[in-house]
Amino acid sequence: MKAAIFTIGTEVVDGEIVNTNAAWLAHQLDHYGFSVTHHISTSDTESDMKEVLEWLVRKVDWVFVSGGLGPTSDDRTRNVVADVVGKKLVYSEEIWNQLGENYRARGFTVTEDHKQQCYFPENCTKLENPVGSALGFVSEIQDTRIIVLPGPPSELKGVFAHGVEPGIQALRLKKAKLVKWVCLGITESGAAEKVEEAIGGRNLEIGYRADIPYVHVKVWIPEDHADKPIIEAVNGVIGEFSVGTGTGDPGRVFAEALARLPDYRIRFSDLLSGGQLIARLGDLNVFDTHSAGFSNTSENGSLNEKSVLFSLGADDRESVRVNVRAGVRLGEHTTNEVLMDPPYTVDLSSPRTQRYYAEQALHAWARILREMNSASE
Repeated sequence: MKAAIFTIGTEVVDGEIVNTNAAWLAHQLDHYGFSVTHHISTSDTESDMKEVLEWLVRKVDWVFVSGGLGPTSDDRTRNVVADVVGKKLVYSEEIWNQLGENYRARGFTVTEDHKQQCYFPENCTKLENPVGSALGFVSEIQDTRIIVLPGPPSELKGVFAHGVEPGIQALRLKKAKLVKWVCLGITESGAAEKVEEAIGGRNLEIGYRADIPYVHVKVWIPEDHADKPIIEAVNGVIGEFSVGTGTGDPGRVFAEALARLPDYRIRFSDLLSGGQLIARLGDLNVFDTHSAGFSNTSENGSLNEKSVLFSLGADDRESVRVNVRAGVRLGEHTTNEVLMDPPYTVDLSSPRTQRYYAEQALHAWARILREMNSASE
């Protein structure tokens, strides 16, 4: 079942406000099995609104429209929807009376302008607003359903939950299984090449997203497909780069591994990342949960058996082959992992490169700690 989200409002398209409604609606619809294919916004210009809506009803099964249901002259959504579905607007005295009671209960007075909110396309289904005054409604044209919701986020959510969500739940749409991989150490194009070669041609929806230094790979597996062979095929080509499943911050693997050393004095040595590493450790709240020291020099003093030093640095910045290492020194036991050993020079002064190796260090340290813990058990 295809769906589109159509947001109306000059304040949205000119950047005055962020379109949180579209993100929230898309999340809800995806949860219930819809395939959301379009997010579109327009100004309050009636001709633009009509052009977009006419195009969308030819593309999808459901169109979710938000905004433009207020009492002012720039609220034209009901007029446009009525025009597109070929129905006249019908005034509801009942809604006018309800509106008056609602306003009086809140200490306000309705004006003649508010009567605009009492007009609805003929034969539509009205949607009660438990939060505000603007009712939503549902109209249909041929095989497409148009669900019109108010623009204020709290009202949109209230109308959706009260009048739309129960009907969507009753559809029991089949939902494709989404499987995610978060990769580190491979480019977006490199991941795509490997995944397409492994599972291309199986009529699957595949997506990629670069979130430097990570690459997210997403595969939607329909219910009528066996998921195990597909997952195994993808693991076979990008498993060595996979560091997570797409839920939460991938760097948390280090924070979680560090939590197993609650009584240790934690120290960090960063000779490479130019501040990127300490910023990431702050993101992970490492300094909130552990008493830690930080140094950008190689001189760290002696360590006792209840101390652990995490170091990031390069063996020789002037060498053609620059070895980048992440090390863990637990008491007198030291383990190093080579993060890079290329046959070419790398600009280690680049913030992008520094960020990349700061992130690589987190995962290397997590692996080393897990291995140390396993060896001691």
